Amino acid sequence: MMKKEYGSPITVYQLGSVSTNHDTGVKTQTHTSTFVRRAVVLPVDLTRDVIQTISMISANKKVVQGGTFDPGMRRFIIDRTDVPSTYDIHQDDWIGFDGARYNVKKVEVFEQSTAWLVHAKLIEGAPIYEDYHAKTNGYLLSLTQTVTGIVV
Repeated sequence: MMKKEYGSPITVYQLGSVSTNHDTGVKTQTHTSTFVRRAVVLPVDLTRDVIQTISMISANKKVVQGGTFDPGMRRFIIDRTDVPSTYDIHQDDWIGFDGARYNVKKVEVFEQSTAWLVHAKLIEGAPIYEDYHAKTNGYLLSLTQTVTGIVV
């Protein structure tokens, strides 16, 4: 029911290999992508976080301060029936949704391994290396049949 009401298409990317040409500085990478037609996409959680390090506290004992930032954390629910049976999600993966890149921070497995609850952080300005998946008529294989008859 949630997939029907809150479902959106996403693409989950898994990093394959990365290499850097030391002469030119060009970085090349390979990845595999899995298109999920309807994943439950929950709203962005915007909370203000504060980071205070011990060096900041030690240096300014009279004035304790820190930096604040607003991370865009979003949760995705991915049904295991929407991906291949051997598929697994890792923390090095990222999700492409609505033209933005979300790095996977935490993965929780539902009961009986029916789905994943993926906590992902919005990475602004990062390239997502988006793959575009062509829509098909639902068949990955087209069959043709040829019949030859002999009349006696």
